[in-house]
Amino acid sequence: MKPDFDYSEVPYAFAHCFNTKCPRAAKCLRYLVTSYIPLQLTVVCVVNPALTASQEVEPCSFFIPDRMKRYASGITHLLDKIPHAEALVIKREIYNFLGRNMYYRIKNHERLATPAQQEHIRQIFLNHGIKEEPVYDTYVEKYDWE
Repeated sequence: MKPDFDYSEVPYAFAHCFNTKCPRAAKCLRYLVTSYIPLQLTVVCVVNPALTASQEVEPCSFFIPDRMKRYASGITHLLDKIPHAEALVIKREIYNFLGRNMYYRIKNHERLATPAQQEHIRQIFLNHGIKEEPVYDTYVEKYDWE
């Protein structure tokens, strides 16, 4: 985990894991966040210990790697280098994919585009013969809690 980790980033219903015997605990986000639980937090969501104990030998289905992912924010210049007619078609495809609310929330920096959404937008570019990577206004490294 990053040294300056802020527990307030953890979603409310995120399931924690307290299985110290798990061979993957040192690299599991569910286990690592347990050492950051603030004292004033009296209740946390926990993975059923009976399930994690049985998975010490088998791959754990609850495992989430301790890895940051790159999220994007803002698409104000996403289509700047694309000819206008082509940009209109691509914009419509992105709009249809994200939906009206999500499109404008990402555009206006109110929401982050997930890595999966960024990949889908990249595929839209490729489908139109555009090999350059889509460029967003800003990027943020965050944990993927799902």
